[in-house]
Amino acid sequence: MGRPRHRRASHGADGAGHRQRRVRRGRRPPDAPAHHAGAALARPRGAEGRPPALVSSVHPTRASQPGGPADAARIPVAGPQSDGTSPPWLDVAPVLRPLLPLYGLDVLTAFTVGMVPPLLPLLAAGWDLSAAEAGLVNAVYAAGRLCGSYPASRLRARLGTRAAVFLGLALLILGAVGCGLAPGLPLFLAGRVLMGLGASCTFLAVFAELLELTPPPWRGRLTNVFEAVAILSLAIGGVLAAAIAGRAGWRPVFVGAGPVLLVTVVFWPHLDPRAGRRPPAAPAGTAPAPVAWRRLLPVHAASLSMALTWAGLFSTLVPLIGSARYGLSSGALGLALGAGYLAELIGLLGVSLIVDRLPREPVFLAGAASVAVGGLFLAVGVHPGTFVLGLVLVGGGFAVWMIPATVLADRVGGPLSPAHLATYRIAMDTGMIAGPLVVGGLASVAGDRLAVGVAGFALVAGALALARW
Repeated sequence: MGRPRHRRASHGADGAGHRQRRVRRGRRPPDAPAHHAGAALARPRGAEGRPPALVSSVHPTRASQPGGPADAARIPVAGPQSDGTSPPWLDVAPVLRPLLPLYGLDVLTAFTVGMVPPLLPLLAAGWDLSAAEAGLVNAVYAAGRLCGSYPASRLRARLGTRAAVFLGLALLILGAVGCGLAPGLPLFLAGRVLMGLGASCTFLAVFAELLELTPPPWRGRLTNVFEAVAILSLAIGGVLAAAIAGRAGWRPVFVGAGPVLLVTVVFWPHLDPRAGRRPPAAPAGTAPAPVAWRRLLPVHAASLSMALTWAGLFSTLVPLIGSARYGLSSGALGLALGAGYLAELIGLLGVSLIVDRLPREPVFLAGAASVAVGGLFLAVGVHPGTFVLGLVLVGGGFAVWMIPATVLADRVGGPLSPAHLATYRIAMDTGMIAGPLVVGGLASVAGDRLAVGVAGFALVAGALALARW
C-alpha cells in the first residue's frame, strides 16, 4: 500500500517571516528542512524594486522574472501574508492545478491494491489453497514491484513521466485481466507479477513527479492530500470488490478492473511529455554537489521500518487476532479495520496543519509512538473495544506515512535521480515483503501478543534514526 508522506506528508519549518526563500531556476533549496514554514513561493513586490517572480503553471517551482513572451504562460503565485505565515489555500491554486492529474491517476490505480484482500478467501476456497499458497497472491505482487523499481526509475529518466506512467498502466491492465481469465494458480500468479511491475512503474513516476512539483512550503500538505486520496481509493476498491464478488465471483473483479484503468487515458494530454526526463550532465564545476548518501540512509531505514510494521502488524496479524482471539466475523473485522483507516484520514488532517510548520522528523516520531502504543493495546487487550482502540492508534499513527518521502525530497534538494527513486522504492517494497515473514515468524515462535507488542517499536527505531541523522 503504498502509502505514501507518502504514502505521507512533508516536514520542516522555521520562524515565519524571518527569511524568504527566492525560488529561482538553478538554485538548490537549503538542506535543513527547518526553513520551510513561512517561506515565500515567490519574491514579494518591492524586494530590490522588482515585481514578484512568476511561476510556471506546469513547473510551479521554477520561477523567472517577468519581461519576455514566455511570461504569458506563467502564473504569479502569492507570497507570504503580512504576518509571515504561509499564503491561504486559495493562493496555492496555481501550484495545485498541475497536481490534479496526479491525484486522478492515484485514485484510478490505488483501488487495484484495495480490491485484493476481500477476494483472498474466495481464491483460497476456489483453488483449495493453503495459507502459505494464499500468501503468494500478495507476495509475488510485492516482488514484482520490487524488481521493477530500478528499471522504472531509469525509464522515467529516459522517456519522461508520461511515458513511464502509461507503460506501467498497460502492464497493470494486462496483469489484472490475465488474473481474471487465468485457469489456474500459476497463470494467476504470473498476472499478479505483471500487476506488480506495472504498479511499480506507474506509482514511482507519479510520486516522483508529485515530489518534484510541490514547492517545499506546501510539500507536506499536498502530499498528504495524495495519501488521503489513495486511502479513499483503497477503501472504495475493497468495498466494491467484496460486493461484486459476493454476487458474481472474484473473476469479474479482476477483468472489470481493466476498463476502469482505461479511464486514465483522459490524463494523457494533461501530463507534460518532457517532465521527469533527466537533464544532460552539467559541465564540470557547474553541477551541484551530490547529496551524501549517509544523509539519505536514515530516510530509507525509516521507509523500510514503516512498510515492515504496516505489512506485518496491520495487514497480517491484526486480521488473524481479530478472528482467532475475538471471534469477529469478516463483516465485523472489516468495520474494525475501517476504524483504523478513518483514524488515518483524521490523522492526515491533523498532520497537514503542522507538517510544513514544524520539523518533519519529530512529527514522524510522534506517529511512530502512536503505532507502538496501539500495538501494546492490541497485545494486552481482552475485549473487542480494546482491539478497536488499538487499531485507531495504529491507523492514526500511520498518518505520517508520507514523511520519509518528503524528507528525501528535502534532503536531495532538486530533481530526484533514478538511484534516489529506486532506493526509496526498494526499501518500501522490501519492508512489505519482510513484514509478514518477520512479524508472523515471531508470532509463531513467541506468540501473537509478543509479536504485536513489539512490532511498533521497529517503526520507532526507524523514526529515531531519521530524527538523529
